[in-house]
Amino acid sequence: MRSRNIIFSFLMVILALVLVSSVSALDNDTVLDDNTPQGISDYPDLVFEQSYDPKMVYKDNLFEVLLSVRNTGQNTYHNISILYPLPDGLELVIWPSEYDSSVWLIDTLYPGELNTLTLVCIPKIANTTYEFPAIVDGQTVSDMEIYCEEAPEPEPPVGPDHHGRGAVDAVKSAAANGIDLKDTGNPIFLLLFMIIFIPYIRLKY
Repeated sequence: MRSRNIIFSFLMVILALVLVSSVSALDNDTVLDDNTPQGISDYPDLVFEQSYDPKMVYKDNLFEVLLSVRNTGQNTYHNISILYPLPDGLELVIWPSEYDSSVWLIDTLYPGELNTLTLVCIPKIANTTYEFPAIVDGQTVSDMEIYCEEAPEPEPPVGPDHHGRGAVDAVKSAAANGIDLKDTGNPIFLLLFMIIFIPYIRLKY
């Protein structure tokens, strides 16, 4: 009787070990072990993309760098680290919490999930090309180049100049259209004409 109990207990222990091994194997099929070194080969289903907005980048003007990672497979990934160093001459205006020391950290990425990151930057060097590599385990998984130009000169203000040429051109246009001040019978128009041209005549003569 006692020997039967010993054999039964031994069989139960073996069965428990088999069940634990099966569960561990199933978990490893869907979730990466947090203690496993994770290189590019550990992320076969991740798609990295990057872009920027606006499409014309000027010195000292803000623009956005848009990053995304999509899990296209059936596995769930943990503790994803993407090295994304910003090039020299580029300043980061807003520091997202998931971007630390040039590393984009993603805690968990489930099957079909999309994770995004936006970096608001300002370029300080014009007439140069900025390079943006995304690196995992020493390998570049995505690369982008942005050319920065000098900011265009602002448009001059629209209006008459300081010498009254706008008023002169307006009167010439009225004369060309056959408008006679004597025939208008409008004292307001005549008054405005005198206010505008008396200072101009004094300055000229």
